[in-house]
Amino acid sequence: MADLPIIPILPAIRQGLAEHDNLVLQAEPGAGKSTAVPLELLKSPWLNGRKVLLLEPRRLAVKSIAYYLSEQLGETVGQRIGYQIRNERRVSRETQLEIVTEGILTRRLQQDPELSDVALVIFDEFHERSLHADLALSLCLDVQAALRDDLRLLVMSATIDLDAVQSLLAANGASVAQAQAPGRTYPVSEHYLPKPLASTHFREVLPALIQQIRQAWQETEKDILVFLAGQGEIRRVQERLEETPWSNTVMRPLYGALKPEEQELALVPDADGRRKVVLATNIAETSLTIDGISAVVDSGLSRKALYDVSSGMTALTTQRVSKASAEQRKGRAGRLAAGRAYRLWTESQQLQLADFDPPEIEQADLSAVCLELAIWGIHNPADLNWMTPPPKAHFDAAQALLMALDLLTDTGQATDWGRKAAEFGWSPRLAVMCLKAESVCDLSPNQAKTLATDLAAILSERDVLQTRDDADLVQRVLALQAYRQNRSSACQAYPVQRSAMEQALKNARSALKKLNESSPCQPLSLAMLQAECGKLVALAYPDRVAKRRGAKAARFQLSNGKGAVLAEFDPLAQQDWLAVAQLDGQRQDGRIYLAAPLDVADIETLFAEQIEERPYLGLNKSKGELAAVQQRWLHRLLLSEKPLKNPDPDTLQKALLALLAEDLSYLPWRENTQAWLKRVNWLAGFDSGHETPFPNFDQAWLKAHLDDWLAPYLNGVTTIKGLQSLDVLMLLQSQLTYEQQQVLAQQAPTHYTTPSGHRVRIDYSGASPKVSVILQEMFGELTSPRLAWGQVPLTFELLSPARRPIQVTSDLANFWQTSYFEVAKDMKGRYPKHRWPDKPLEEKPGRSVKSKPAQ
Repeated sequence: MADLPIIPILPAIRQGLAEHDNLVLQAEPGAGKSTAVPLELLKSPWLNGRKVLLLEPRRLAVKSIAYYLSEQLGETVGQRIGYQIRNERRVSRETQLEIVTEGILTRRLQQDPELSDVALVIFDEFHERSLHADLALSLCLDVQAALRDDLRLLVMSATIDLDAVQSLLAANGASVAQAQAPGRTYPVSEHYLPKPLASTHFREVLPALIQQIRQAWQETEKDILVFLAGQGEIRRVQERLEETPWSNTVMRPLYGALKPEEQELALVPDADGRRKVVLATNIAETSLTIDGISAVVDSGLSRKALYDVSSGMTALTTQRVSKASAEQRKGRAGRLAAGRAYRLWTESQQLQLADFDPPEIEQADLSAVCLELAIWGIHNPADLNWMTPPPKAHFDAAQALLMALDLLTDTGQATDWGRKAAEFGWSPRLAVMCLKAESVCDLSPNQAKTLATDLAAILSERDVLQTRDDADLVQRVLALQAYRQNRSSACQAYPVQRSAMEQALKNARSALKKLNESSPCQPLSLAMLQAECGKLVALAYPDRVAKRRGAKAARFQLSNGKGAVLAEFDPLAQQDWLAVAQLDGQRQDGRIYLAAPLDVADIETLFAEQIEERPYLGLNKSKGELAAVQQRWLHRLLLSEKPLKNPDPDTLQKALLALLAEDLSYLPWRENTQAWLKRVNWLAGFDSGHETPFPNFDQAWLKAHLDDWLAPYLNGVTTIKGLQSLDVLMLLQSQLTYEQQQVLAQQAPTHYTTPSGHRVRIDYSGASPKVSVILQEMFGELTSPRLAWGQVPLTFELLSPARRPIQVTSDLANFWQTSYFEVAKDMKGRYPKHRWPDKPLEEKPGRSVKSKPAQ
């Protein structure tokens, strides 16, 4: 390590922590911060025999660094250098540096808030801004301020806002030092696509990706690192690459769920001297050292878990990486010598990338964080200092969920269940499944606990089966039971994902010990699993109890009000009830990935205290009549309903009013009623000059005031048919005073009387009142009458003798002086027997036909 770029500034780092409470270190990729800094600080006299805790965001990085540092000291892991990840710990009394994942630190803090055996906590790769890193740092700052002013904190990152982190570390009055170190990188040339790909769907990406890998292999001489979004993409790329022979080259996958020995093959030089093509997720961006990389091929994609607070569901989405992430990936090609980075996007698209990835706390389910804070004694996250405060909507939703699971009281304190749930290291939902299994399963205590921990283990990691052709959790449990009994035969009977299955077994075994069970039960039968799995899943996911929508196969309604859908040919599609454990977070009809069958009787038992009975009176659309039923609801899911006998007449009338408040079309809106309403609402749009405006009876007013103008007249009316006997016009007219009715008649009259004495109905449906009248009946009328307190002239649609429109005007005086003569000229040829005088104002109004000459 003597030639690492960070070596020259190690004395400054050591001095900074000797003289200050905290330090923030920015060290570029390849500087050696994760390995050289912890070893250097072990020499610090202020440790006083206490440990250094080094936090890493990934399990693979924890073990890799622990083994590397132990090798540097000529020791085995567990001596001065130890580590702890979930279900695995290698430390001893000699251990001075313990490398852990961030969630492990949170548990330590809850068990020992003073961190009595720790002198320094190092947060490595803090730029990744994981949820647990943000939480752990906030808790450590709280410890430092209230309990341990001698506890030191060191935040390290490749890309970081030094001033922002320094401000956070100094929030409680602590002194903070800064340090920066260059990286050990050689020039890396960038190679972009000439034009953008049609989409980011992997089918579109794959051909171009394979081409870039082949180009990198031809243009470089050493190993190649390929960044892909997830394990599925890694498998498909490996299959495509292995379809054709590669000279002296081996493909090596690298992702978190691989067995340690398989991960090691990707990290070290090939034993047979072959070139490697390492196919990795973003796990390879930081912390890990991969020897021999001279080229990086970057798909530019990563998998992110996005929480939808409106549905309470999390969706795994494939997204573009940020500029910072792309730079981290690119830097992997320049650790040993000049390298090349092949990017699966254009140079112009590079400029459009976000600068940084958003912190996980902004887009994650916060139920685990909320529970940890409650146990810490914090009900309002604002009581702690945060790099990024938890979003209020997400935190409120997390509190509501924890209360529904009995993990928090109504006032936000952690219950005994809540404290026990946090010990599992799983999501609160899965912990509840394990803790309450005995109370809901018709099994022996050992059987119930075994089944619950098996289910939780399956749900806590990626799928234990290689294919997702069906969503049946029962099949996963059967596979896990078989694998536990005989690994070889289980792999023949099921498409087992070995690494995921091994991890699930390890997690289940650890959880079972927490439930005071030394060993799992014998395998349960298919019938037992089908009867019990759904109960346990529903216990953990009460908001995802699902009912099939009528006869529509594969479509379900969830108890949280959202829709969900199964693959068309999934065996579970014919089940009437499901308990859904995993589905994507789409706002409408999310895809169900894992579920178990459920019986409605079990729902009644599990949620007896949450089921509400509600009388419902509403429209039976098929019959066009009111239906009175007694309904049973689990949150927003209708469980059942039955006819309500002898419903109360007052209740029926309330149901009628509720129906009309949604839709007034059930009332008899006769033509004269509609005409009257148009007059009223038209007149209401004008200023009368009085303090009290003329009332407006628009749709919003009618619905909002049903109790005033309609309800008093519904005595004896209990059916939609009975509404037809109502005189709606009379009811509405009664809402006007006598004076208002007189004003309406004067300012918005129903008819206009022509000079010939003919009464013509005025049409108020348009912007201006209008009458249609044969032109000859208007002879002698000099001006257009004015309505609405003189503000609007009446519009005339003048008709030909055939009653076809020939002119529209609201200015009769101007019409007689100008347009009339053009109209008359045209009409004389068409209607020669009719009157078209040159002096229309001197002509007697009336019939359009010329009078016969006297005999």
